[in-house]
Amino acid sequence: MVSAVVKKTVTGLLVIAFFVAGIAKITDKLSPKVHHQMKRDFADLAKVHPLKVWFHRDVSSDMYRLVIGYLEVICALVLYSAPRPLKFASIIILLIVMAMIMQGLYWLGKPAVVFAPGAVSSFLLVINFMTLLGEAPPKQKKRE
Repeated sequence: MVSAVVKKTVTGLLVIAFFVAGIAKITDKLSPKVHHQMKRDFADLAKVHPLKVWFHRDVSSDMYRLVIGYLEVICALVLYSAPRPLKFASIIILLIVMAMIMQGLYWLGKPAVVFAPGAVSSFLLVINFMTLLGEAPPKQKKRE
């Protein structure tokens, strides 16, 4: 009983957080100030993107922001109402996104407090992953 409540709460927090964050990256209709801040942050993050650092390929900050925003929205919707294998894939994608963002923030020399949202969401994603692993997979119907 308690584990079901914890699982639903963690999943709900993740869905809301990633959906709102993704929408804020995609459009300024939700909050123009936050959208403008995201544009500035992704302009900095594009300078230290792994493609730029390791392979010397320029990364468009606007495209980077939009791709991450759409990934977050889609993965949030998948976490909310998709089959179990897709939820696993969604969690993995979001963990990779969080790792990339936190790596970029580290390379930019940002203070430790800036890592808190990424660290908390990564922790919740791992908890969600573990609870999904603990669930019994749905039983397959026998074919006659």
